[in-house]
Amino acid sequence: MLVVAPYAVSVPVAFVAADRLDAATAAGLVALGIAPGALLAPALVNAAGGRRSDMAGALLLGTVVMSFVLVVTRPGASTLALTAAQAFVVASLGAGALPQVRDRILAPLRWAGYLAALVVVVLAVAGGPAFDAGTVVVALGAVAVTLVVAGAVALALRRDVFSAVAAAGTRDPIAAIALAWATGGAGATAVPLVSAAILGIVAAALVLRRR
Repeated sequence: MLVVAPYAVSVPVAFVAADRLDAATAAGLVALGIAPGALLAPALVNAAGGRRSDMAGALLLGTVVMSFVLVVTRPGASTLALTAAQAFVVASLGAGALPQVRDRILAPLRWAGYLAALVVVVLAVAGGPAFDAGTVVVALGAVAVTLVVAGAVALALRRDVFSAVAAAGTRDPIAAIALAWATGGAGATAVPLVSAAILGIVAAALVLRRR
């Protein structure tokens, strides 16, 4: 329920809203809606002093599976996006099945991931997407919907709200940027880029607040 509920609300809302937006913004919004939860969620929960990073990790894996299903069933999904989703799922399962190997290469893998994320953001910005008030409003709305639904369901189920919001209530902006670019071109990355800025500011504030 914690994984499914945010998608059950945000994805239909994204598709309905997309019909009223220009093609690039619509593609970015839909990509953001079907992306997995923030891949750094478990680390963020730890850094911000949360109690259940294990729960965040489990929810995150659930969003990866859910996102893969949504990408596969989406009309016009690109081969690039499908391949990326498959690669991430395989890597996640491999890391869980081979913990000793994972632990030995975890640090270089983490930094390689950070570098790759930075490259994706830089290339997306260099692509020249148009940022305006409408883009910011759409991104804020998308972020707010998933966060609120995930938080409300966690409260109703009496589960750790912070972990649920961090993992199931977010959408990974890097994955969303890649998906938006693959389906709508460079101009479609504006909404995921704005969401990346929003989530980055919130995450930094949470970590700094603990310190």
